[in-house]
Amino acid sequence: MAARPFCVPTRTPPDFAGRTLVLPVISVGSVPQLAVDLLVHAPELRCTCVARLDGAACVPFVAPAEADTPDADADVYTALDVYEARGTPLVLVQQRSPVLKTHHAHFAQRLMAWIEEERFADVLILASVDAAFRTDAEMQYVHRSRSTPQTQLRPPHATSTPLAARAAALPTFGDAPLPPVPGGGLTRTYLAHAPPTALALLQFCAEGDNRGDAHTLAAAAARLCGVSVAHWREPGSWRTLFGAAPDPQLYG
Repeated sequence: MAARPFCVPTRTPPDFAGRTLVLPVISVGSVPQLAVDLLVHAPELRCTCVARLDGAACVPFVAPAEADTPDADADVYTALDVYEARGTPLVLVQQRSPVLKTHHAHFAQRLMAWIEEERFADVLILASVDAAFRTDAEMQYVHRSRSTPQTQLRPPHATSTPLAARAAALPTFGDAPLPPVPGGGLTRTYLAHAPPTALALLQFCAEGDNRGDAHTLAAAAARLCGVSVAHWREPGSWRTLFGAAPDPQLYG
């Protein structure tokens, strides 16, 4: 029996060679997925769904696309949709369902093999980290409204690319090549198998209303990828994501 393809185009097979892949990791607060939502819905990026990755290793998921989706042809959302930002080097994966625990290693290997086969120039991994586990040196990155509360993580022997050059000014986790990433899901597994050009951008957060964290992470990712986004548009599904705001009278 023929092997199941990992990537299935929605139309003409796209060419990803030389482009920058933004890859979210399901992690604490779902901040990476929310950040990718913002990037996908940013009017300037004109994203369109060009492919779907094999979601057999994920919890089964399918849902109708939002009415305000940027891609009129995307009638459904799946566990792993691939978007292309027209006129930019960006390619984005949106993961809407977690990988089953018994499939972690195999899925990571297939994903990284696909990245190498497609010859992406850069890979930016987005993940969130439990803010309760910050070290003393990382305490300055606690406040959600700060412009740079993320920490950048580089694997050993990272090669020089435009993405790496722009990330050089960000704080790092020090000399440890793969430090602990509490609440970071498959971040360490991805980096252990990733191409040498891969970088990880981590956002400290806690569970709760993480829309502010998502805006911060999305803006940081856009800057690192060299694209300009002046107007962010939250998808319609966010209106019911965290419920109504508390009544101000509760606080006197």
